Amino acid sequence: IITHKLSEVLAISDDVTVMRDGKVVGRVKTSETNAAELARLMVGRDVLLRVEKPDAKPGETVLKVSGLSFASEGEGTHRLDGVSFEVRAGEIVGIAGVEGNGQTELIEALAGLIESGKLKGRVDFMGRDVTRLSARAHKNLGIAHIPEDRLRRGLLLDFDLAENSILGVHYRKPAVSAAGILLDEDAIRKRAEQIIKDFDVRPANATLPARSLSGGNQQKLIIGREFDLQPKLLLVAQPTRGVDIGAIEFIHRKLVAMRDAGCAVLLVSAELEEVTALSDRLLVIRQGRIVGEVDPKVATTEEVGLLMTSGE
Repeated sequence: IITHKLSEVLAISDDVTVMRDGKVVGRVKTSETNAAELARLMVGRDVLLRVEKPDAKPGETVLKVSGLSFASEGEGTHRLDGVSFEVRAGEIVGIAGVEGNGQTELIEALAGLIESGKLKGRVDFMGRDVTRLSARAHKNLGIAHIPEDRLRRGLLLDFDLAENSILGVHYRKPAVSAAGILLDEDAIRKRAEQIIKDFDVRPANATLPARSLSGGNQQKLIIGREFDLQPKLLLVAQPTRGVDIGAIEFIHRKLVAMRDAGCAVLLVSAELEEVTALSDRLLVIRQGRIVGEVDPKVATTEEVGLLMTSGE
């Protein structure tokens, strides 16, 4: 098998060959190694495999979802069915569930990407009803979105990194000139270079097309772009899908830093270990419904898994 998931390697392999930058950097017997050693070989340095974060200090309610429902055309079933919850400033609320149980629709509805006429219920952001607002209006209010599919919704692969750094905000400063008419190419380049520096995007060249980056570096560019907006609410879907262990560590640290800066974070991840480790509160979704809330500090994988599969 070829995989970057250490749990898979340790569970089913007999021997492991580790590659980095196109070269073989190590060969070990699975029975004689561990996750920390494999991560070190993969990245070339020690990697923190656990999420370290202080206790959350939640503030005011930023997001309030009340009875949100959505039915796909022609299916006759609800992809979201009466979903209600809150997210406060300075906390990460995770959504755990088997993929295909409404997580995608939930994040897209909250980002303004689902036609409002198809939604029932209400979404409040900072005390304001935003249920019927567009994606641009959401962005202007301070809601940032890291999509689950970076290639379909996050990037324009043939555009360079500078151009991708302003996707979704190309109509406002600093992307446009003082007159608000022409793109300010110098300001766009400087913004992109700052994101590249702050989020360690490699190669560090704002003129390269986005398709030339690895998956991990594409993801860091998207995350840097959304974080740079200094949002009050961050909607995050599958933040580490398809990225290497070093990028995972980096992304986790950045998410915790956003929380500690007072941002409200809603996190969806198919990786149960990830969503449990990052979340301050953990909700479980099944068949479009929130079927339970657990304390991620004490809940076991078995307890969460049972809620995910049976709703009990």
